[in-house]
Amino acid sequence: MKKFILTVFILVLGLVSASTQNFRNSSDNSSSSSITQQSESATITFKNKSDYNMTLKVMYHGGGLYKTVTLSPQSSRVVSFSRSNSFKLKIKAVHNGSTSYHNGGNFSVTCTSTEWTEGEISFMLSIYGNGLGPSISAKEFESNN
Repeated sequence: MKKFILTVFILVLGLVSASTQNFRNSSDNSSSSSITQQSESATITFKNKSDYNMTLKVMYHGGGLYKTVTLSPQSSRVVSFSRSNSFKLKIKAVHNGSTSYHNGGNFSVTCTSTEWTEGEISFMLSIYGNGLGPSISAKEFESNN
């Protein structure tokens, strides 16, 4: 019997830090100026480039669930982050009634008043007959640790 094993290629196409713009308001009658900073949030776009249905659990690196993201085949979702932090991914992939669970690795975002992350993580899944890919148990996936 052929085993379906999921291999996840996380292609971080770019974690780009952008700078906020500082706006100076000056008065014609005053030599002083005030600075107003525009606040931004960090964003990561998760792209599913496969025929699998995927559930991603974005976990705080130290434990605890940040957000659950559901991706249908060939879809994408944007997740926003309001502060800098480190995260890890847990992945559940379902295809033709077969379910597999995987450790999706770690990533960090920067979110300050002067710079923030704008990135993309893409998933391309393949079927192999042998054990490739970092598998985890269903119990580990369901855990929020």
